Parts: sequence; C-alpha cells; structure tokens
Amino acid sequence: MAHRFLEFPIDRFATTARASQFCTVLIFLLPAMALTTHVSVGLIEAAILLSGLAFAGPLWHQRATLFGSARLVILAFAVNLGVASISLLSTSFDWRFMENPIKMLLAPVAIGLILLTRPRARILWIGLCVGTVGAAGFAVLQRFVLLMPRAEGFSMPITFGDLAMAMGLMSLAGIQQASRTRWAALPYLSFAAGVIASILSGSRGGWLALLLSFLPMYSYGRHALGRRTVVILAASIGLMGAASLLPQTGVRERLLDVSREITLYKNGNPDTSVGARLEMWKGAWTLFTEHPVVGIGRANYHLGMNDLIDRGLINPAMRDYHHAHNELLNALATQGLLGALALLALYAVPLRFFTRQLRAEGPHRPYALAGVLLVLSFIDFGLTQVMFAHHVSSAFYAVTVCVLVGLCLEQRRLVADAGGGFSDARTNRATG
Repeated sequence: MAHRFLEFPIDRFATTARASQFCTVLIFLLPAMALTTHVSVGLIEAAILLSGLAFAGPLWHQRATLFGSARLVILAFAVNLGVASISLLSTSFDWRFMENPIKMLLAPVAIGLILLTRPRARILWIGLCVGTVGAAGFAVLQRFVLLMPRAEGFSMPITFGDLAMAMGLMSLAGIQQASRTRWAALPYLSFAAGVIASILSGSRGGWLALLLSFLPMYSYGRHALGRRTVVILAASIGLMGAASLLPQTGVRERLLDVSREITLYKNGNPDTSVGARLEMWKGAWTLFTEHPVVGIGRANYHLGMNDLIDRGLINPAMRDYHHAHNELLNALATQGLLGALALLALYAVPLRFFTRQLRAEGPHRPYALAGVLLVLSFIDFGLTQVMFAHHVSSAFYAVTVCVLVGLCLEQRRLVADAGGGFSDARTNRATG
C-alpha cells in the first residue's frame, strides 16, 4: 500500500542541498568509522542529536508523516528503555546501565532526518566497503605485524569480528544496485574483507551468521542475484576452509577447541571459553528462576553471580564475568520476563518491518534486505555474546536499523512521487 508522505509543508532549511549532503556524509561515516576509529559510532550519535535539535521544528510538526510508518520500530526502542528503567528502579538504580537504552532511543531521529533531507542512499554501500576493508587492514596488522593473538581493532575481538561480519553480509544486499556501474566490485570486496576480519578476530560466534545469511539471500535475493547466490555461498565456504588450513589464522585451532573444551567441562573444568559460557548460562538461568519478573537488575548481576558461587551453585572461576555471554539469558537474569520480551521486540519488530518491505518491488529492496541480514546477524551473535551490553555494538545496531528504515521509506516515497516509476535518492529532491 502506498504511503502518504509529507502532508505538512517542508521546512525550507531542511531541504537544502547542504542538509542533504550532511546526512549523506553521516550515512557514509556510520559503517566507515564503526571499526576503524576510536570514536566509532559515538560521533554519529552526537551528530544525530545535534541534527535533531537543529531540525526540531520540522521533525515535530511533521512527526505523523515522518515517523508514522516506523512507529512500531520506535516503540520497540522505547519499550527497551522503559523495561530497563523499571528493572533498575525495582532493584538497584545505576545510571551507567541506562546509557545504552537511552542512546538507542535517540537513533529513530535518523528516520525523520533521512525523510526530510533526502540523502544519497547508495553512499551506504561505499561506507560499508570502507569500513570492512579498513577492519580487514587492522586485523592483518594486529595479527601478523603486531603478533596479537586475536584481532580486536579499537574494541574487543568478539565485537570487532561480529560487526565486521555483519557489515560484510549487509554489503551483499547491494550487489544488484551496484551492478553495471563502476562500483560493481565493491559488495564482493566488502563481503570478503568482513569475513577476513572476522576470521582473524577468532570470534567463532559470528561464523554461523555466514550460513544463516543465505536463507534471506536465497528467499529474497535469488530473483535478482540468480546463480551469484550459490557462487557467494561456495566462495564463503571455500574462504573459511582455506583459512582453517593456514595455522597462522588460528581458525583450525579455534574450531578444534570447541570439542576439547566441552570435554573438559564435562570432566569438571569450566575454565575455558566454552566451559565458562556453559557455566554462566547455568548461573543466569538460576538468577532468572529466583527473580522471574524484573530480574536481579543489571547493576546486581555481578553480585548475584558471586552469591551463586558462595552457595556452591556455579564454579568460582565465573567471579570475573559481568554478563552471561548470551543475550536472551542475560536479559532473563537481569530484567526477567519483561527484559526478555523487550529484547525479542528489538529483534522481531525491525525484522517484521524489513520483511514486509521486501514484499513490494522497488529500489528500497536492497536496504530492506540489508536490514534483514543485520537483524539475523545480531540474533546469531547474541547466542554467545551480549551485544547490547557494549556501546559500540548496541549503538551500531540501533542507528543502522533506523538508517535502513529511513532509506526504505525514502526510496518508496521517491517512487510514489515519480508516479510509480523507478526513482533514486539522488533525484526528485524538494527545493522548498
């Protein structure tokens, strides 16, 4: 169903070429800087906040038009903040644990900014390529020049490797749009670079996303990509296989460690990567059963785990961990059933939005497919890591989801403005 856009007059300042260029730069910098700079996504968050203040008038007066189609996505972020507040107020309040939910709720401002300023949407694919190639460069430098055991960029190995994989997978959504242009090779280069950075980080949890991604790629992209979907899958498996044969990458050792560490855990030794996770999951589930509604509280997780250690319910080696290394179990332990529902909404609502967008033909489809790949990647990452406990990963998810939502809606609006014909974000700009 066609959306009705901009029922209110557009503020002249919001539609100038300079505003459009500024928003275009932000879309480029979001993936380009996420893993290649110390400031990471923080600079983008600050820019969104300042832009939101500068455009407060048109954003407020046109709120129904700008945000109406994305209201459920915005509601999911609002519910996440509300549940975090309820849990902390019911247990032990600590402002540190409000930072990520508050900043995630700021991200939907990007939707309105995109619809107001009409940026160049395709710049996203260039930003993804710069970000993944830069991450791969850092990974090679850290592993083979600095001789670090695992590449970590400016964050930590798991976050670094997982985000690199997510950006590489998102790049695949741009293959059709980049074809027959001078940028045709960028999605493939970006994908390969993201996989290389993930491999050198040794973050095993992200490697499953490589296989999961081909479900939406085949379902929604096969008509556009054809045999290239199979070629990409074969190349991915080949790249992982080649990496496992090279001892310098550490892939083979990381994979073999899984079986060895499970055996050690069964024999009573949880002091390994896999064993520690299994023990933390047991502890998190115990905390949930004892505090099922609002959880023990994010500020009390460490205290709760220490109490379980003192009671002899989990191994003392778990004393130094501050989250459960599983997104759902961590939510259950710290925020109870309310937290688990809020977490599921952060996944399910954007995923529903993007899959519904994919049902309609149009230039918005690559951005919707990128959104599906992003959400599925984070669901996979959450099996062995708490991505929303870290600022870089939680901010990247929230801002990127909202940017992709905004780009989907903007591309559909441009088609509607053109009377149903193809239109790109670089055409049909309002002049005020």
